[in-house]
Amino acid sequence: MRDSVPWMGGLDERILERLARDGDADAWEIAFDIRGRVSQSRVSDRCEVLADAELVEQYEREIVDGHYEVYWSITTWGELFLSEDVDPSLDVPVPSPRPPHATRPDWWAGF
Repeated sequence: MRDSVPWMGGLDERILERLARDGDADAWEIAFDIRGRVSQSRVSDRCEVLADAELVEQYEREIVDGHYEVYWSITTWGELFLSEDVDPSLDVPVPSPRPPHATRPDWWAGF
């Protein structure tokens, strides 16, 4: 059993397992392959968080004459997490809910 990481949920692990098993996919394919009720936008949101933690990476693939689709692939860190060789809470940066440029400085909050 993998260690629990506070920012990860069950959907995150299912996304990683799906990418490791079947290879690269877009959010729609991942949502379709994962059992249960999960939307494409939810999968896309969680993939963004996993990308912030360097467990997956995104790239664009041309599907039709100049139209591109975002695809996701599992990284080495993601594979190591699934094989329980790495603890993402220690070895991988924890994704933040807001990017650094969108947070208020410490003096604003009175710290």
